[in-house]
Order: sequence, then C-alpha cells, then structure tokens
Amino acid sequence: MTRILSFARAVPPSGSSAARPAGPAAASRGTAFGVMTAIVLLALNLRTLVASLPPLLTHVRADLGLSGFAAGLLTTLPVLAFGAFAPLAPRLTRRISIERVLVGCALLTAIAAGLRGAGGWAPLYLGCALAGLAVALAQAVLPVFIRLRHPEMTGMLTGAYSMSLTLGATLAAALAVPLEEGLGSWEASLAAWAVPAALAALVWLPAALRTGTTVSGPPSPGLWGNRLAWNVSLFMGVQSMAFYAGLSWLPSVLEDSGFSEGEAGTLQALGALVQLAPAFAVPVLAARSRNQIGVLVAIVVFSTAGVIGLIVAPSAALLWILVFGIGQGGALGLGLILPVLRGGDAASVASLTAMSLCVGYIVAAAGPWLLGAANDLSGGWTIPLIVLAAICLLELAPGLPASRAVRLEEENS
Repeated sequence: MTRILSFARAVPPSGSSAARPAGPAAASRGTAFGVMTAIVLLALNLRTLVASLPPLLTHVRADLGLSGFAAGLLTTLPVLAFGAFAPLAPRLTRRISIERVLVGCALLTAIAAGLRGAGGWAPLYLGCALAGLAVALAQAVLPVFIRLRHPEMTGMLTGAYSMSLTLGATLAAALAVPLEEGLGSWEASLAAWAVPAALAALVWLPAALRTGTTVSGPPSPGLWGNRLAWNVSLFMGVQSMAFYAGLSWLPSVLEDSGFSEGEAGTLQALGALVQLAPAFAVPVLAARSRNQIGVLVAIVVFSTAGVIGLIVAPSAALLWILVFGIGQGGALGLGLILPVLRGGDAASVASLTAMSLCVGYIVAAAGPWLLGAANDLSGGWTIPLIVLAAICLLELAPGLPASRAVRLEEENS
C-alpha cells in the first residue's frame, strides 16, 4: 500500500507552470508501480457506471415503467455529460489541485452509484447525471496529471489508463447480471459499483491532502480556431463514433447472421477483451515515435478490415470481431495520447484534452443513430456495416494531420 500511495510528494516551485516532483526525473520502480496502480484503480471506474446499466435495462424498464425513449436517455445522458462538462476541467485545475479533483470525482462516482441503486426513477436519473459529471472531469484531468507529474512515463501510463477504461467497461458489463442474481436486485447490482469508486478515492486521498499539482502560468491560447486542435478533437470523435456504433449494433448484426443471442454476446465480450492489448500498446508506441502516422494507418486497416469481413464472410465472425477489436482498442489509445503529444506545455495539454473530449463525445453520439437509421431505411445490416466501415476510414481525415510531429505552438506560429 505504501508504494501505491507514494506517487504524490512534491510541492510546485513558485512561478512554475506546473507541479514537478522533487528528486531525480526518472521515477523509482516503487513510485512507478504506485502511480500506475493508482491510475488503473481510478480509470477502472470511468466506465463502470455506463456499462453496468445496459445488461439490466429490461428489468429496470419493467420495474419503473419506463418508455424506450426514457430508457435510452439513461444510457445517453452520461455520454452527453462527458462532452458537456469536459471544458470545465482546465479552469478547475487552476484553482484546485489535480489530486483533489480526482478524489472528488471518485467520491462523486461512488455517490452516483449509490443513488442509482436507491430505487425509483428520480435517483436513477440523478445518479446517471452525476456519474457523467464525475467521469467528464476525471478523464479530462488524468492525462494532464500524467503529463505534468510523470512525463518520463507518459506512454506507459497513458496506455495503462486507456487499457483500464476498456477493462472497466468489460467487467461492468460481464458482472452486472451475476451481481443482480447474487445480491437480489438490479438496484443492488448498480449500487455495488460504489465500492471500487470509494477504493479509488481512498488510494488518491493521501496525495490530495498534500499540496498537489495545479496548472499555472499563462492560459492556453484559444483552440477553437486552431486546425491541429480540431484535427485531434475530430479524430477522438470519429473513433468514438465507430466504437459506440459497434457497441450498440454489432450484437444485432451477429444475430441477424444466424448467431444466438448468447453467442452474439460472447463474441462482443471477446471483442472487448482483445481491445486491452492495443489500448495499452499504442500509447507506448506513439510516445516513442516521432510521428504516429504508421500507427494510425495500422489502426484504420484493422478496424475497416474487421467490418468488411463481417459483410463478405459473416460465418467467420469470430475472426472479424477480433480484428475489429484490435483496431478499436488501438484507436482509443491513440485518441487519448494525441492531446498529450500535440499539446506541448501544461496549459495546452489541459485545454486540448478538454476540447478533444468535448467534441469527441458530441460527435460519438451520432454513431448509433447513423447505423440505426441506415438499418431502418435498408431493412438489413449490409448498408449499416458499409456506413461503419466508412466511419473507420474517415478516421484518416483528421487523424493524418493530427499524427504529424507538430505541436500547438508550432501550428500557431
């Protein structure tokens, strides 16, 4: 436990642009283990409240008498909040230390989980909204913490963060129904996710009690007129659009191809598991490369090939789901590391991360709707899969300029 709690020790020098750890630049093995464990514990909670609800939605609707629209709002409300509240993070980290913000986010996530399990529609919606706020701030702040406190481990720690997002979603989806059966109700199943969130808050608390990391210095120049900032943000949006579209509709595609509901669910779970390795590896590779164009092209090839394979040879769905999963995991990892690599100084990284998440989740919300509309119009899944393949290819448009070895200050000069 002492290793886990040893990652925040320094007080920022007066007038510096960011807090920097005392002592040698390279972290010791114990500190590296501690900070990675703390980041993993926190990041695991950034998708549990979103992914734990859909498997229980049938029972929730039956008990609360919710319409399809009302039930759909429960799953889209947090995602929209991810984008809406992300721009608050840079302002917040100028006034409050990042460590304290992260503890607050973890505690708010625990409260949100408890509210969702309190029973009734009002606590359920309030819990979903609070979860969206907590996750929006945490996932905008955590990459800035990595960039400021541990620049020598940026790739590895961002990879651990990216992998943990995928792992948290996978665990939440897989355990939702067993928890309902074991604890006796869907309310208890939803509330159970307060425990890991509270644990994350406990792990980060000692760091929050010290004088921690803040973003100071001159504010970042406006990014909304900067082409590089838009390319980074749109890449995050397009890859997220592909992810949420696939998450929403691939089980239906598989069932239409002759797989049972259980088989389709198993295939989707395998696709989620295979994302873990590229989600970790891509940020590590990207941080060590002068530019990320080669990584980007490989990601797009895997994602597109997986979708095309489902069109031309659906009987080999296991292969194509795994190929698609490799591309999706890599795309997430690249989307998370690009703001850190392109941002430059602390203020720019904070602002670019917030902008990429804001734009990203707003764009991502269109993915499930596009595929659903294509299915309604065509009456089958071939056209929707072609749309999904086109979305994967579209990642190249913002991704190529965003992957060049240029930083925001160079783009502005």
